[in-house]
Amino acid sequence: MDLTILVLICIIYAIVMFIDFFFKSCMMLPYLDFLSNTGISVKFFSIKFHTNAFNRFISRHSSKLPNIYKNSFKFGFYITILLLPISLIVMILSLFSGSSSDTIKNQNTNLISDNKNDESGNGAHLEILLPGVNLPLDQIGYYVISLLICSVVHESGHGIAAVLEDIPVSGFGLNLIFILPIAYTQIDTDHLQTARLWKKLKIFSAGIWNNLILAGWCYILLLLLPIVLLPIFNSGNAVFITKIKQGAPIKGENGLYVGDSVYSINDCKVSNEDEWLKCLTLSLKIHPAYCVSEDFIHENDESVHEIEHQKDGTIECCSKSNPAVNCFENFDEERLPQYVCLNIRNAIEHSKAYCQESLTCTEHISCVKPLLANTSTIIHIKRRNRVKDFVYYGHPIDIIGSVEISQFIPKTKTFSPAFADSIALLLKYLVVFSSGLAIVNVIPCYGLDGQHLINAIISNLPSKYFSKGRKEVLSISINLVGSLTLITIIIKILWTTFL
Repeated sequence: MDLTILVLICIIYAIVMFIDFFFKSCMMLPYLDFLSNTGISVKFFSIKFHTNAFNRFISRHSSKLPNIYKNSFKFGFYITILLLPISLIVMILSLFSGSSSDTIKNQNTNLISDNKNDESGNGAHLEILLPGVNLPLDQIGYYVISLLICSVVHESGHGIAAVLEDIPVSGFGLNLIFILPIAYTQIDTDHLQTARLWKKLKIFSAGIWNNLILAGWCYILLLLLPIVLLPIFNSGNAVFITKIKQGAPIKGENGLYVGDSVYSINDCKVSNEDEWLKCLTLSLKIHPAYCVSEDFIHENDESVHEIEHQKDGTIECCSKSNPAVNCFENFDEERLPQYVCLNIRNAIEHSKAYCQESLTCTEHISCVKPLLANTSTIIHIKRRNRVKDFVYYGHPIDIIGSVEISQFIPKTKTFSPAFADSIALLLKYLVVFSSGLAIVNVIPCYGLDGQHLINAIISNLPSKYFSKGRKEVLSISINLVGSLTLITIIIKILWTTFL
């Protein structure tokens, strides 16, 4: 998040808190009536909303399929108990793991993604409570919407479970702490304390179970999204260029254009964003080689008589006055010189195949490999919508840092890829946040569901072996360790994110 946005949010909160303090001090009745009628309350960098308007909806909803809900929450409790040790492991990994440089890019593309972040200036990330999962701060709107949906689903689980167990629900609310929305369910405390252990456990674990269900359904929908959007988008066979940075070196008469449908980079197939990044990375790690006919080499060889050995280890056999040519090493030296000078584009366009793996071709065709500096490579991009291919000599970062792509290729101009990308991105964040909330909430920490689960279990331990004092000590100790662990992780996240 940009510092300007943080300052703006702080200013808005300062104005709201000042107005709230001023009107309350003056005992302005219309304002006090407004707060009372709406259930809104303002505190330090926090706005709270509470209502009982959803109580009837929860009661009606829970009465439609009571047996299914009861069995579901029963199964959800067992899953929650199994999730507890997994959550502890995840928290420990999150505490000791380093910060990942990107969420959506695999580790084999870190070189490119790191450079992209450094050059574009948009590499700010937010590390959440999942090890190695960092989120770009410029998509804060998706975070807020995702957290709001996940919180509502979580609290509806508690509400439905409580109604099914004949425990009154007093109301629901939303607490906006700075930019973090947190929903809550207010259950009648007296009825809850006197309820049987099994009822308590199902109510306390219902929210966690709902989050797991939401994450699972969103993940399935994310996998099925290309099929769902098939009437208006193609996907799985290319990537669509949605934006090119102004002044990018890849622009030009034969350059890349918005709307290009890229399906191949060198000898690497491109069908989605991950393959796009993987192919660009491979182009830097493995320099391409081409099968070119001997007749073409004889006719187009522009080699100079004296071969120069450069300081970077490469060999120069071309005239420096022509930047379009490059020195190629020939791996079939019986009929041709070891080094030949060819026009890069012409050599690629007349090549029969790639040969960087075997360095051999068929008869009367030679395998030639361009001699390039370690930081440069030749990138040959094929597009479905254009006859002429794009050939670029340089670093992959020039492309990855200047181009934005989508895996959704529109069939008509009516729908933009941004429509499908927004849905896919929201689903991804729902999966991440919903599973993250489930993992965090099961931790025995003060204020979380894990605390109530642990306390309920400990309070029902046999009194023969555990006195009331021992139960309290055990409960406090477990929750204290969980709370300190979670606080430490939050401090670490804030430190690595903003400092």
